[in-house]
Amino acid sequence: MTYSTKIKGSFISAIIASLCWITGDILIAGFTVNPKDYPLFTEVYVGKVDPNISILMLQGSTERLMCGALIAAMTASLFLPGIWLAYQYIKDKNPWYVYVTYFLLILSVMLMPLGHSVFFFVGEIYKTIYHTDAIAHPYLLKTASGFMKVFYIAWAPAIIVLFLGWILYSLLIFFKKTVLPRWAGFISPVFISLYQQLPLQLLPPTSNLKSWIGASVFNISYLVFFLLLLILFRNKLNSSTK
Repeated sequence: MTYSTKIKGSFISAIIASLCWITGDILIAGFTVNPKDYPLFTEVYVGKVDPNISILMLQGSTERLMCGALIAAMTASLFLPGIWLAYQYIKDKNPWYVYVTYFLLILSVMLMPLGHSVFFFVGEIYKTIYHTDAIAHPYLLKTASGFMKVFYIAWAPAIIVLFLGWILYSLLIFFKKTVLPRWAGFISPVFISLYQQLPLQLLPPTSNLKSWIGASVFNISYLVFFLLLLILFRNKLNSSTK
């Protein structure tokens, strides 16, 4: 396999992964929810459950939540060629801080599937509580509490490592350690995620589009980032052949 083929394959792989994860995010967490519709969790069991998480997936069927969890978790490895692709833009790949950045970005991909999959189990346990008699709630709430601990333990490190890895990558760009222009440091997934916050606030609270974007904000950032990298790559390729 030639180097150019690896580059093209990596772009395709990363874009497919981004689309799969956007789909997974929307399926598993892209719901418009009115807290007032679920007083059981926002009033009766306030203090015993996380009101935002407990009501988030109540509208989702088991099939939808399952599909949302699996389509993302089973395609996470497709991000790895994208991480390798970002690594190719670094000029000197030997310094320790480059290895740290590369390791963190790979680790973030490895941590993503578990954190995402736990959404399914959390959603299902709260649906079970919502649809069962109150006599069973104490045991189910205890079970849900255990699920939430796993959720936080799985999800928090994945998010922290992911953000840290891409912040370091942006710093490499800012300090001219890559072949990318300095302004490209502002188009890493972390920054693109931040840029989406203002448009999100402008959308109506009950908008399905707002819930879909809100659920998949970081993977939309991945998609935009790899598309922009592709544009930069093609522009550089075209300029070098003139």
